[in-house]
Amino acid sequence: MGTGKGDANLGSNIFFMWGGLCCVSLAFAYFLVPETKGLSLEQVDKMLEESNPRTSGKWRPHTTFAAETNFAEKRLSVAYAEKATESYDVTPPEEIDV
Repeated sequence: MGTGKGDANLGSNIFFMWGGLCCVSLAFAYFLVPETKGLSLEQVDKMLEESNPRTSGKWRPHTTFAAETNFAEKRLSVAYAEKATESYDVTPPEEIDV
């Protein structure tokens, strides 16, 4: 920091500017940034419709994406796919000596 003519000459007051900006940033994050940990994009959309950022940590999804798209009714579950692939006889290729 310069102390000559035309310089800000803030000296140690820069600490108070930095600390004030940190407090403003903390308040911004607490009140305006929602908690989205562990949610899919569809669930985040639903959460933003139903709650505000301050209470978003308590929000829980009411349904799953699979339930909304009727995957359970179409029998496209992972367990069903695994059972379908068990019937295939897949033998590993013989090793080739080079």
